[in-house]
Amino acid sequence: MSESLKIDISGINSDFISTLQNRYSKDVKIKHDSKKDSIQIEFSKPIHEKFILNTLDSFLNNTQDKNNKELMPYWFFDENNSLVRGPRENFLLTKREVKFIKMLLTSRGIVTYAKMIQALWENPEKVSKNAMRLFTKNIKKKLPPNILMNFHNIGYKLAS
Repeated sequence: MSESLKIDISGINSDFISTLQNRYSKDVKIKHDSKKDSIQIEFSKPIHEKFILNTLDSFLNNTQDKNNKELMPYWFFDENNSLVRGPRENFLLTKREVKFIKMLLTSRGIVTYAKMIQALWENPEKVSKNAMRLFTKNIKKKLPPNILMNFHNIGYKLAS
């Protein structure tokens, strides 16, 4: 007799779906809903507790590696959940902070103030210096100490 168990998981990167389908195709049906950016895992064979635990453990380890970018030891940027995970605490990020961290991670050099203003604010002409100071003051509280380097009157860069 065949049993079935369905598990919905959201926030999965779409390029990871094919890897999952290839890896688990014999034992598990994986359906991707691109509108919800989620997957549904269906175990359609007789279910044994060890099998489920091993499969989910392996799956979660793989997705954590894909979704988290290490900022420095014990500090991770989790874009899907808008978090910076520290060794003792997690910090919830705003959409603007997520965009800024992504800019820093993809930039090979300094992210200039001009680039920041254009990318992070809807009305760049209305952004004051005080708004920029407040933004960077708040995001520094959520990042590892001394990781955000300021280049006076130019912009910011992540310390290597």
